[in-house]
Amino acid sequence: MQVQVLVPTGVNVSFTYEAEKPAKVGDIVIVPFRNKSTLGVVWSDPLTDFKGVAKSIESSTGLILPEAMMRFVNWVSEYTMTQRGLILRMILALPFLEFKKLLKKPYVPQAEVYEFSHNIQLSPSQEQAAHKLKESLGTFQPFLLDGITGSGKTEVYLSALEDVLKRGNQALVLLPEISLTSQWLDRFERRFGLKPLLWHSDIPIAQKREAWQRLIRGEPIAVVGARSALFLPFAKLGLVVVDEEHDSSYKQEEQVLYNARDMAVVRAQVSNIPIVLASATPSLETLVNVQKGRYQFLHLSDRFAGAELPDVSIVDMRSQAKGSWLSDPLLQAIEKRLSKKEQTLLFLNRRGYAPLTLCRACGHRFMCPGCAAWLVQHKNMNKLCCHHCGFSKPIPSFCESCEAVDSLVPCGPGVERIHEEVLKKFKSARVLMATSDLVSTSKQAAEMITKIESGQVDIIIGTQMLAKGHHFPMLTLVGVVDADLGLNGGDLRAGERTYQLLHQVSGRAGREARAGEVMLQTYHPDHPIMQALKSHDREQFYHYETEERQLHEMPPFGRLAALILSGLNADQVEAAAHKLARFIPKHSELTVLGPVPAPLARLRGRYRWRFLVKGDRSIRLQTFLQDWLQRASIPSTIRIAVDIDPQSFL
Repeated sequence: MQVQVLVPTGVNVSFTYEAEKPAKVGDIVIVPFRNKSTLGVVWSDPLTDFKGVAKSIESSTGLILPEAMMRFVNWVSEYTMTQRGLILRMILALPFLEFKKLLKKPYVPQAEVYEFSHNIQLSPSQEQAAHKLKESLGTFQPFLLDGITGSGKTEVYLSALEDVLKRGNQALVLLPEISLTSQWLDRFERRFGLKPLLWHSDIPIAQKREAWQRLIRGEPIAVVGARSALFLPFAKLGLVVVDEEHDSSYKQEEQVLYNARDMAVVRAQVSNIPIVLASATPSLETLVNVQKGRYQFLHLSDRFAGAELPDVSIVDMRSQAKGSWLSDPLLQAIEKRLSKKEQTLLFLNRRGYAPLTLCRACGHRFMCPGCAAWLVQHKNMNKLCCHHCGFSKPIPSFCESCEAVDSLVPCGPGVERIHEEVLKKFKSARVLMATSDLVSTSKQAAEMITKIESGQVDIIIGTQMLAKGHHFPMLTLVGVVDADLGLNGGDLRAGERTYQLLHQVSGRAGREARAGEVMLQTYHPDHPIMQALKSHDREQFYHYETEERQLHEMPPFGRLAALILSGLNADQVEAAAHKLARFIPKHSELTVLGPVPAPLARLRGRYRWRFLVKGDRSIRLQTFLQDWLQRASIPSTIRIAVDIDPQSFL
């Protein structure tokens, strides 16, 4: 018999193979492809009118890809305009040689047993929310689990997750940051007696191999992971949770461009199960879906165990003396916390020592040779680094342009510079710096969190990796060094991201009996975002943001797609962009902006131009883009990336 087989590579079509033994749709098989053996999946595509001699399937693995996963592959491929083979590659997840190792060992089911005897006390609002989640098990229903920081959202969805495991099904919890998982895992283990499966880029390959096999064989287990965990082959998925659903790191910006939050909703739909989107600062897209009745709304209004919201004050930096990155009111507040043996978090979402190094003799600015970006000075490593491509070089002793000696000046603050200032001002304080440069693995993150929790640190200086999800009982002061930093992000979500990030970092203060305080250093004290944070008036911010988006018909009240052209030759990329512009199909309800050089006009050595397509929510942009791209013949040296629902506009 002949069957169609989809292979995990950059193809959109399945291929005809001869199956000497009966093969059914979903069978994971080994097939010859382009002169080597590879995995494939027997697909449900109709047989092609194949005229040649079909190659034979080499062997069957005995594993079956669930039918829901196959529908998911087709949906994601069509929506993101990505070849189905590339989506399948994310699902198969392991290199071919690792699959061979997996197949060599006889499968032995794990004898893990979760504990369900704990008597977890929920507040009335938590109990009500958990009950609604449990009622929905076995049906597709999206929920927004909304609640102020510290209100106990995690306990609500863990209560529903317990019911899923009791039924013998599987559960997936997506988290945005590797640094979040340490406390989350400890909490899960205390509740259920053992850790869930963990899935992210740092996991050893043998552990990934075991996790993949257990999931596809239907063992009743919970997985917590980064966005890629969404594509694991769950055979009996019963619940999906997207924690911190607003977080921009759920968007993958390379190869397959997708938003894991949005694709998670689709994943739940194809499996006919509920999905929980949890956040203290929901995205505007999610709130609009609640308003339109697409998502159910679950709200937790109080902080757990009676903790009060922190007092938020605004420090107008225009009135502060120059020469210090930390204002007098903030320095006094730190001193007060030190005397009370309480902890302070100083937050600045900027890694390194200074974002720019220039020569005061000739004005030369140090740029990345492969990107249109400044090199960030990392004084601790004695390097200038590009945060886009990873290029680095030692900090020179003279200017590379005019050769002036001792003329290089660091401009602006990064966390290392704040760290330096804190050490000078508070000589006896125990200071910890937390950035992704220093804390890059889950083990390092766990060690850092243990230090803070056990009171071995007085002042923490960190980036957004510390802004959300963590619970530090002794942390009572949060100082935001540059609250304006994200406001000029140059895209439609700059204000929303700034509000969400500052709200999240503010939520780290005063999470138990001790009162918390937040100080926002800003040059724009009257900005609506600062005022909304000061008054804890979330509705004020969302009203302001909604009006702005509606006025300009921007998401979620309109739809966007981006086309990014890139290549190694600047003239060729520009010529291709202008050629593509000549073939734009006429459409009365769509606007095409561009072509223009991308704000980040060069990235990793490739020159970049952009188009932005803007239209009404009712318009299917994919159809328009397919028609457009088929009209123009663009050289193979030019790469075209399609980004549906772009989050970044660089």
